[in-house]
Amino acid sequence: MSRIERLSNLTKYESIGMSRMFNVADGHAHQPQTPTQQLIIDRLPELYSQAEAARQSDLESEFRHLFYSIAGQHSAVNHPRALFCYSASLATDLIATYLSSRQLSAALLHPCFDNLATILMRRNVQLVPVHEQELGLDCLDETIAGLTTDAVFLTLPNNPTGFELSREEWERLVILCVKYNKILILDCTFRFFSRIPFWDQYELLETSGVRYLAVEDTGKTWPTQDLKCSILAMSKDLHEEVLELHNDILLNVSPFILKLLIEYLKDTEREGLQNAIWDPIDRNRGTLRKTIQSSCLAANNPDSTISVEWLRILDPGIRSMDMIKHLHDLGIGILPGDHFYWCDMKKGEGYVRFALARSPEMYAQACTLLKPALSRMNRV
Repeated sequence: MSRIERLSNLTKYESIGMSRMFNVADGHAHQPQTPTQQLIIDRLPELYSQAEAARQSDLESEFRHLFYSIAGQHSAVNHPRALFCYSASLATDLIATYLSSRQLSAALLHPCFDNLATILMRRNVQLVPVHEQELGLDCLDETIAGLTTDAVFLTLPNNPTGFELSREEWERLVILCVKYNKILILDCTFRFFSRIPFWDQYELLETSGVRYLAVEDTGKTWPTQDLKCSILAMSKDLHEEVLELHNDILLNVSPFILKLLIEYLKDTEREGLQNAIWDPIDRNRGTLRKTIQSSCLAANNPDSTISVEWLRILDPGIRSMDMIKHLHDLGIGILPGDHFYWCDMKKGEGYVRFALARSPEMYAQACTLLKPALSRMNRV
């Protein structure tokens, strides 16, 4: 096997994966258009002209209303402190810049996608890890009471594990953040893959008095060739300073992108999440799990429903990097688990991540190669 040295971040592995015949590395939405979504693509010139003639504020209002309505966040449809960004990474950098300007520290979920940690650390935000197992109702009070940081930063659902909080855990977390004066920072960019019945989290955030920043995004959900929009919403006390930071960077998100996304949101409202989003994800998860049966891989969270699959390597003699090298040589691009454990990469050596938002036909072909490849690794 050709050697691939451990790279500095997951984005570099994603770039390598994009050059492979079967790219299941990056978690962006690359599933094929549904029949009704294809009708949107057929109307692109018309949508461009409509965007050109529309008022920016009207497009933003319609987008926000549709996005939050589909997400079940009805109290946020007219959110007065929701800023638009080109990407969730830009929204995260605004959060990091705010924390840095106030010399505030944060407890960040561990594991999570590594660019959250690197963006924060590049802005000199001091970080400590908080682990998923520390956020259950049986230990949540002790966890938050024991944190010395100024903020708690969680990704819900979590990429890569699919970890989620129940409504009861959400409510307790918010109460504790108010009690201990913690800023609650939420990355909800995978929210539309959750199968927990939607409930109005923004109503809880707004009525509780908690200081919060919440990031939403379309890029992981709809197959729009990375034309996307992120929303950064916040509590009243944080708005003025974060708005100034936003004004330094961005005037507005492209009206054409907003108009395009509005059409995808309307389609999802009509067709439902199962038909518009979940079907290819579910099919590919089923194909992958069938392929890895009796192999050196197993689903770490059988209940995960997000658009990536976090797999545990059962053979202690096989490291994440060993599998990356082996599968890259065969034309399959995946992500190593190492960097998701941003505070202790060694903990991630026993995991790999497969993206699921792809064509089911392509996925079946990739798994046809994957099955004998895993069998060979079992024998090494």
